[in-house]
Amino acid sequence: MIGKAYISTFQFYDNRNRRMAFKNRPVLIVGKADVSDYVILPISRVTNSANLDLDYDLQLTPQDVPLMNLSQVSYIRTHKQSVVHAGELTREIVDFKKEYPDKYVDVIAKMEEFQKSIIDNAL
Repeated sequence: MIGKAYISTFQFYDNRNRRMAFKNRPVLIVGKADVSDYVILPISRVTNSANLDLDYDLQLTPQDVPLMNLSQVSYIRTHKQSVVHAGELTREIVDFKKEYPDKYVDVIAKMEEFQKSIIDNAL
């Protein structure tokens, strides 16, 4: 499953309704945390450009990754890793690593750079 893009169910706090809610979003699986959990990176439209991280958000355009079926420009957020249970991965979109190997290598490089910065700042 590593290297594949999936639709995953995410829990989030809905400020408008003041309660927890769920939404489906595309994710990229980048690792296996344990027997039934995976390390993922969210793929998001970032509607407020002030929220973009110029170092760690990797842009995807619908033209660059047509098999992703993106409706608009989105970003792989390499600095927003999460762990999800396999049951939260609802549908495979594409084998991103196989179909877009250059972009996949870019994602892993950005993720590695971010991890290194965390370790360097922690010491």
